[in-house]
Amino acid sequence: MERLYGLMGLAMAVIVVAVWKLHPDWGALWHQAAHPRIPAKEDVPTYLYFAIAQLGSVMMPYQVFFFSSGAVEAGWTRKDLVVERGNVYVGFPLGTVLALALMALGTIVLAPRGITVDHLSQAAMPTAVALGRIGLAVLLVGMFAAVSGAALETALSSGYSLAQYFGWQWGKFVKPNEAPRFHLSVLIAIGVATIAAMTTVDPIKVTEFVVVLSAAAVPLTYFPILVVANDAQYMGTKTNSRLANALAFGYLGLLIVVSLATVPLMIVTKLGA
Repeated sequence: MERLYGLMGLAMAVIVVAVWKLHPDWGALWHQAAHPRIPAKEDVPTYLYFAIAQLGSVMMPYQVFFFSSGAVEAGWTRKDLVVERGNVYVGFPLGTVLALALMALGTIVLAPRGITVDHLSQAAMPTAVALGRIGLAVLLVGMFAAVSGAALETALSSGYSLAQYFGWQWGKFVKPNEAPRFHLSVLIAIGVATIAAMTTVDPIKVTEFVVVLSAAAVPLTYFPILVVANDAQYMGTKTNSRLANALAFGYLGLLIVVSLATVPLMIVTKLGA
C-alpha cells in the first residue's frame, strides 16, 4: 500500500511543472512568502487559527500509530533506518515543495480572479490552466493516490489504536478470522467516513476541524516518543544527541503553546469563519 500509493502520489509533482510553465514573477512570489501579512478580511486570531491548521496538517497523531504499528508488523531493524531516514529527509521536503507550489498556483491564477478554494476540485484548476488536459489528468492521478492512501492509513490507524488499547489481536497481515475485531474496526472506520462523505457536510470544514484538533493533540504522542528517544535501554547507541534534544524540546514547547491556544482560537474565530 505504501509503495503503490506513494509512487502514484509522485504524480502531484506536476504542479511544480505548472508553476514553472506559468513563468511567474519569482521575485514577487518570494517577497510575498518572506513578508507574510494578515488579509484585510481577517483578524489576528483567524490568522493564527489557520497557522495552527497548517501545523496540524504536517504532523498528525494517527501517523504515529500507523507507522509504529507498521514497524512492528514488518519487523524493522537498524538496517531499515537508512530507508526510513530517506523517507523523512526526502518525503518531508518534497511535501513542503508541493504545498508551496499549490500556494504559488493559487497566488498566480486564483487570487487575481477573486476565486477562493471551497472544494478540492478547485485546487486542480491552475494546473489545468497551465498544462491543459494532460497535466490535469496527471494531477488527478496524484490526488487520487494521496487521498486514498491517507484514507487507508487513517482507517488502519483507527484499528491499530482500538486493538492495542483493548488488547485485541491486531495486524493487517493477520487473517480476519484470527483478528476479527481489528479488521471490523478498520471496516467500520471506512464505512463511517463513507457515510459522512455522502452527506452535505462540507469536507473542507471537516478537514480544517480535524487538523486543528490534531495540532492540539500532537504533544500527547510527541512527548512519549521523545522520552523513548532518550532511553538507552530501547535505543542503545541511537539515543538523541544534545543538539537533537535541544531542537526536540524547543519544538515540544511550541507544540504545548499551540495545544493550549487551539480551543480558545476555535471558539473566538468560530472555526475560522
